[in-house]
Amino acid sequence: MKPVLCVWIFIFSSVLSAQDMYWTPEARNAYTLITDLRIDEGLTAVRLQALRQPDNMIWPYLEDYGVFLKIFVQEDLLAIDTFFDDSDLRFEKVETVPETNPLSLMAQAQITLHQSALHLQQGKLIAAGSEMNSAFKLLRKNQKNFPDDVANLRLYASLKVVFGAIPDQYRLMVQIVTSLSGTIEEGLEELKSILATTTPESNIYFNETVLYTALAEGRLNNQPEVGLALIRKHLGDTPDSKSAQYMMSSLLLDVGENDEAIRILSNAREVPGAVQIPFLRFVLGECKLFRGDADADIPLKEFLKLHKGKHYIKEAYQKLAWHSLLKGDMDGYTKSMQQILIKGSNKTDEDQQAMLEAETHAVPNTKLLRSRLYYDGGYYEKALALMNESLYSTLVQHEQRLEYLYRKGRILQAMESDAEALHYLMLAITTGQFERYYFACSAALQCGLIHEKLGSKPTARKFFYMCLDMQPEAYATGLHQKARMGLNRVGS
Repeated sequence: MKPVLCVWIFIFSSVLSAQDMYWTPEARNAYTLITDLRIDEGLTAVRLQALRQPDNMIWPYLEDYGVFLKIFVQEDLLAIDTFFDDSDLRFEKVETVPETNPLSLMAQAQITLHQSALHLQQGKLIAAGSEMNSAFKLLRKNQKNFPDDVANLRLYASLKVVFGAIPDQYRLMVQIVTSLSGTIEEGLEELKSILATTTPESNIYFNETVLYTALAEGRLNNQPEVGLALIRKHLGDTPDSKSAQYMMSSLLLDVGENDEAIRILSNAREVPGAVQIPFLRFVLGECKLFRGDADADIPLKEFLKLHKGKHYIKEAYQKLAWHSLLKGDMDGYTKSMQQILIKGSNKTDEDQQAMLEAETHAVPNTKLLRSRLYYDGGYYEKALALMNESLYSTLVQHEQRLEYLYRKGRILQAMESDAEALHYLMLAITTGQFERYYFACSAALQCGLIHEKLGSKPTARKFFYMCLDMQPEAYATGLHQKARMGLNRVGS
């Protein structure tokens, strides 16, 4: 019996050791289908090839990529538990590939990052952080073994950027409990080196790396114009990729190019069989609301119909309510505000603010609201035209007068009238720093950013700390995060 058992063990271990991982023309085609969001078509190809080439562990890796992407972009909560179980099995298959193959540890890390991203989307920060740490260890080990492997480097460098964006006061704690390390500058330099030394033909992850780099530049390095330039250079003025369209439209909003964002989202080519990204409809509706389009409600309603998740629902109803209010439809405003109380979650800052507005029954002043939306869309002249002294004299509520000071300061800041902007922002701080409203807290952050831009780091530091000292009912998380990132740049 023992000799027979030994034979079976030898055969089984030989089968395991024979597992390999390599790109084939069919695998490249499946990857392209998946990243184009023709996910069902891509997964069908993957599962067919897995039967034909069972020794190639590229297939479970690509299957995990496709299933994850479909769930993530649709925020399909019902599919998440099954995904985690299946993803663990796919990880075990990829784990059988020897570490002498540079794809092995990279693929294990990426599968782990898929799980981390879904946990993060659900607000499970401890699980997400643990998985990110595991992935970083795998990537770091693989980088030492294969320093020239760009597939591994794209993920490794991206995690360095993420770690570099962690505020100083939290970084030591993160270093104690994880292996994460790196800086924004270091990670960006490595991502840019990939773009400089490879092409879409030589690097299957080239376009993906473009988006990673654009995101890092625009959102974490506070240079959205640089991120935009990267996308335009490598993916064109009207990218076919839905992911690129979303990234590009977000960065366009950051630089005040709302009309261009609407063009990108309105003219997006619909690929037959491609998975829809409901959030793109939300962004389009928001952009149209900024501009004052009469049909801004249509994409917002489409988002609510298509969206399977729980985030941004309250915010979408708030935007629909504002659309009704600006049309003079108080009945429509009231109905949408009532939906905020019963639909969606309030995990994001924006959803929390929508909930607060619904609970307090505070109807916005239409001129202040219209000016705010013009500002958000980059229509600064139109926004400023509404913020005249006669409007201020008609405001009787303290909150609205405080909002007037804040919004006028923000508009002037966007128009680079720094001295005037600081005047109004300082008025907002002194008037509202002990209030529950977010205006003073945000004004302190903006004063810090203005002084940082002017090269006055000590003054900038003072305002960033002032922002952190305030605890508004809404937007506190986002405002404090930006203040901490500001302290990272100017020194804490």
